[in-house]
Amino acid sequence: MAVDLTKLFGNVSTARQAAAAFADEERSRAIFEAMVWPAGPVCPRCGSVRIYRLRDRDMGGTVRPGLRQCAETECGYHFTATCKTPLHSTKLSICKWLMGMWVILQSDKGISSVRLAEFLGISQQAAWRMGHAIRLMTASAKRLTGTVEFDVMMVGGKPRKDPSNPEGRKGKQGHTTKTPVAVAVERPNGRGFDDDQGPKVLAMPVTDQSAATLTAALGRMADSNAHIMSDQAPAIACAASDNIAHDTVNHSATEYVRGVVHSNSAEGFNDRVRRTVNGVFHHISTKHVAGYLDEISWRWRQRVHVGKAPRQTKKGRTVLRDIWEHVPPIEQVAKLLHGALGREMRRTAKGSVVILKCEPVFR
Repeated sequence: MAVDLTKLFGNVSTARQAAAAFADEERSRAIFEAMVWPAGPVCPRCGSVRIYRLRDRDMGGTVRPGLRQCAETECGYHFTATCKTPLHSTKLSICKWLMGMWVILQSDKGISSVRLAEFLGISQQAAWRMGHAIRLMTASAKRLTGTVEFDVMMVGGKPRKDPSNPEGRKGKQGHTTKTPVAVAVERPNGRGFDDDQGPKVLAMPVTDQSAATLTAALGRMADSNAHIMSDQAPAIACAASDNIAHDTVNHSATEYVRGVVHSNSAEGFNDRVRRTVNGVFHHISTKHVAGYLDEISWRWRQRVHVGKAPRQTKKGRTVLRDIWEHVPPIEQVAKLLHGALGREMRRTAKGSVVILKCEPVFR
């Protein structure tokens, strides 16, 4: 990414500094454009870099601020930096969008739409849609490699009888309509990570816990050359049969670690999902559960390994533990907007949202 964050913002680490950095709409738009177009403006329709800057109201003209036109004769598309992104046709100011992103990403487990609306001075419905637009930008489609821990968890409310939905009981314990979620966590390989230098995790809702469903989910989440670690579930063993190796631990026999074989990282991510849902959102709709999982997965990935340090265990032994530092929120905003082009979302007539496309165009 060719965005010089220090030059754009200076030191933005507190809410007061963020409010000052995003106070001016014209400056916020320049910041937004620099993040969406780190290598310069590009036409979202044809991909051309031959662009005209139209004389907008900020320049004494009559068109809306930030409007550009593609110089290609066959195209001639008029667009702004929000076109073909989750902010397409937004009525909110860029100031509020950037501040909303900063507030959401600086929080350890997220923020509810009610609290976000109070912070930004907008309606709860607008804050709810802003949250979903940001979740759309957090989605990742990169498959995991190396050693990958695979697990399945249940997301939803308390189990309850639902005679109207007999399918909700298949593959689940008791009468419950909870949503099963497949989770894959890539372990550090000792050489660091590519792209964002952080840990990797993918989570996606599945219809059931059958072997066929988990096989399809694992194929989408992890490469076939990945070494799978999991518990003793037969469906997972069947799903991992196409991978080069698969090791298990027997949780029913109280075996949780055997040398390097364990699924504790995946279990830790599962706990993070439960704590986030219970403590922040309280309830998430089955329709939008994938978006919330993308947001939680994004937070898990926003860490940088900075080394190891000695720590004392409960039994008094000294062991070396990995030390991680969180990526600053302002850098997360830049990474989000760098992959915003190509992801599209629209508001429905009933005030909800519908995802049109989730295929970022990286430049």
